[in-house]
Amino acid sequence: MQTVFLLFLFILQIIGFYFMALLYMKISKFKNLEKKQRKMMDEMDDAIGAYLAELKMENERLISIIEERQANEEPAEYSPPSQRQPEPERPAGEEKAFTITSPAYPVKAALKSYQTAPLLTKPKLNERENKDAEMDDRTIAIHMHDEGKPIEEIAKRLGKGKTEVELLLKFR
Repeated sequence: MQTVFLLFLFILQIIGFYFMALLYMKISKFKNLEKKQRKMMDEMDDAIGAYLAELKMENERLISIIEERQANEEPAEYSPPSQRQPEPERPAGEEKAFTITSPAYPVKAALKSYQTAPLLTKPKLNERENKDAEMDDRTIAIHMHDEGKPIEEIAKRLGKGKTEVELLLKFR
């Protein structure tokens, strides 16, 4: 009887060691995977950092070129494309150098025309929409949802995305 019991314990011990070995292999596999992911994240961070630094340098260079040009040139008056002088033609083998030119329509003139443009008026709203205009978007969304309107229709009415409307409704 004791022999059977000892044999049974021995088999259980062997099974226990087998499962411990399996668990150890799984844990080491996850640790290796975690190390690889950490390494990839570090490489991506470095790549994004280098890209952003390069982008920042290019933006600073562009800003300095624009400022230099603005300091050297006086603002030109707008001339329609039909009144501009055409560029002289270049031989086929000669490439045109890339240059930054100031806009043909000066910023000040564009700003002036924008400020003097008549304000766009909204079309007259019916009685229900007038009542809705007095409420905020969240209240309108809740009322429309309570009426059984689909989220797509609510989003279209409010001029918002479906996800934003879903969040409005979720956080009543």
